[in-house]
Amino acid sequence: MSEVRSDERRRARLRRLAGIMRWVSLALAAFGPVVLIGVWMRFEVFAPSVMPGLGVGTFSGLDRIGGYAISMLPAAIGVWGFLNLAALFGRFAAGDLFDAGNAVRLRRFAISLLAVVPAKVVAHALLSVWLTRAMPPGSRQLQISFSSDDVVLFAIGLLMVALATVLREAAEIADENRQFV
Repeated sequence: MSEVRSDERRRARLRRLAGIMRWVSLALAAFGPVVLIGVWMRFEVFAPSVMPGLGVGTFSGLDRIGGYAISMLPAAIGVWGFLNLAALFGRFAAGDLFDAGNAVRLRRFAISLLAVVPAKVVAHALLSVWLTRAMPPGSRQLQISFSSDDVVLFAIGLLMVALATVLREAAEIADENRQFV
């Protein structure tokens, strides 16, 4: 009897945690695009840390709109990833732990982590060209940025792909076991 209660409590804890993580994932999906609006409204403040050595003092409305659009390239990939993660946690919250669809959702999140790294590199380069396009020849810039953070993010993406593969196999085994019973 106590084993049954313990199992029920454990499942209830998992469902609560998954429900919380679903909402956290949804909030993170919304967070990026919203924060970018604030960043581009006050880009003078953020420019030294976002684009060091840019040498542009003022930014026009067109600079800001274009900058936001370019910045949305990696952000949109992140939104897609977090929406897949929210869907995964939603299934976990519903008690659906071992399902092949969950492996697909986790793999999509992992792919978003892998894809956001080159998207960040491309977006940074495009931003430097976009923001210095009005400068005289010889002053325009093309900045390429790649950091250890990008390497770590890519490695985490690879690990998540491996976990998604394990989850898919576990779901197939669980499905086979259900068919025996």
